[in-house]
Amino acid sequence: LKCSKRECVGCAMAILSTFIAISAFALVLTCMPLQAGFLLPAAPGLRGGAHQVSVYDRTLRHQGSESGEASATIPIMKIAVAALAAGALAASMRRPKHAGQERCQRAKRQEARRYHQALSFLASSEQARRGNLAQYDDTWHIVPAGEAVPPSLVFSDCSVKPSISEYASAEKAAEKAWISHSVISFDYRVVEVPRNRLLDPACDALIFGHLPAGSTQRLSAEALPQRRLIVIDETVNDLYGARVRAYFEAHEVQHEILVLAMIEENKTMDLALEVAKKMKQFNIDRRTEPVIAIGGGVCLDVVGLAASLFRRRTPYIRVPTTTLSYVDASVGAKSGVNFAGSK
Repeated sequence: LKCSKRECVGCAMAILSTFIAISAFALVLTCMPLQAGFLLPAAPGLRGGAHQVSVYDRTLRHQGSESGEASATIPIMKIAVAALAAGALAASMRRPKHAGQERCQRAKRQEARRYHQALSFLASSEQARRGNLAQYDDTWHIVPAGEAVPPSLVFSDCSVKPSISEYASAEKAAEKAWISHSVISFDYRVVEVPRNRLLDPACDALIFGHLPAGSTQRLSAEALPQRRLIVIDETVNDLYGARVRAYFEAHEVQHEILVLAMIEENKTMDLALEVAKKMKQFNIDRRTEPVIAIGGGVCLDVVGLAASLFRRRTPYIRVPTTTLSYVDASVGAKSGVNFAGSK
């Protein structure tokens, strides 16, 4: 960001024009001591003063040939008026208190603050990844920094920080307190498929696309029979339901399809529990059989919440069918339903 040069130039022009105008009026008063009274308002009020100035101008025009002093003041008056006009123009070119410079400095301070916050976050994340728990001799040990450890140990990314309990007895102080820091990884894969290819039997994205190509997990999954529970919006089912069934049949995947009216008015905990109940009835394997949600944002949110509740987190695959869900719910790391009259 750069400060506006236009604003700084305006400040300088305003100051210079004001100085020129004051100097010009002072010179008029010095050159015309006898006519100075015409510059003052009349005693009755502002209207009389304006009239006297007008008479004064006419007097200058009529007496210009008779009085050298009076005629000499006309260019000076023009200079004063021009200076005032320039001052007004310059004032319009600037903002009070150098707003452009303040905005620039404020943006720089915010950028520096964000930079230092990012560095602090990276440092804390690195420290959290190291942890102080190590496994050796078939036991997990708290390993203080710098302590000698066996070369065969396995470090954890979690840590435990012990201390004396504030409620410990004064005699022995044997009671402990500790903070357990556990790192929970939240990773998911996003895959795009060419138009009209997703339900093509030659494409296996709906079955194995959530696993990286060539990975050990994918190779293991491809060697096993597959089962899937599909939760689909009723409108999408009317349009593509037959193709969805044909797709899983072509891949010989044991499957069941739950069709629900996924509209905003139905985005409730009851609908999420209905999905969780179907997951129980289908008896899914929470590690190898992700639930597939096909629909708009409501469908993806409802199924996402049900999956997070069922057996302490069950993997699921989101297939967005609207523009909004494509850019929002399908890639967001959150899910939820409306509750107690609130979204």
